[in-house]
Amino acid sequence: MPSTSQRGIGVTWGISSTGYTWTGSASVPWTVNATDQNISTDAAMDDSSKDPVTGATLGLVFSDFTKEIQLKVYPKSTSIALALAEAVKIPYPGDLFVITDSNDAVAAGTYTVLKASRMRKVAGKAEFDVTLKQYENLMAIIS
Repeated sequence: MPSTSQRGIGVTWGISSTGYTWTGSASVPWTVNATDQNISTDAAMDDSSKDPVTGATLGLVFSDFTKEIQLKVYPKSTSIALALAEAVKIPYPGDLFVITDSNDAVAAGTYTVLKASRMRKVAGKAEFDVTLKQYENLMAIIS
């Protein structure tokens, strides 16, 4: 990730992901720029250990860890015709989605597409919103 420093304060700036590819019936490289990349982690929690007298929680068990990424991207290319070709591609729920990023190990990885949408405007660029999820112990995806 690009960083800058001013008067002793370090700031991480921008999104350093360099590649987006998804696999449904075929591997599809997607030439896009990301404008937003929101990453969240989650897990199932069970407070199964309770004090029998007070009912206070004595222990927590976390399982089924997941990481979710919400991307906002727009198509880009070296010509208008090629950018238009990127604008008609859209991943489908259940597709595997790979983010390549050598600077951000948190973002890089293989995810499952949960949903994707495209927005086109009269005055403005086409944009896609893509929600991806990575499951800790996922064995198979059937779509």
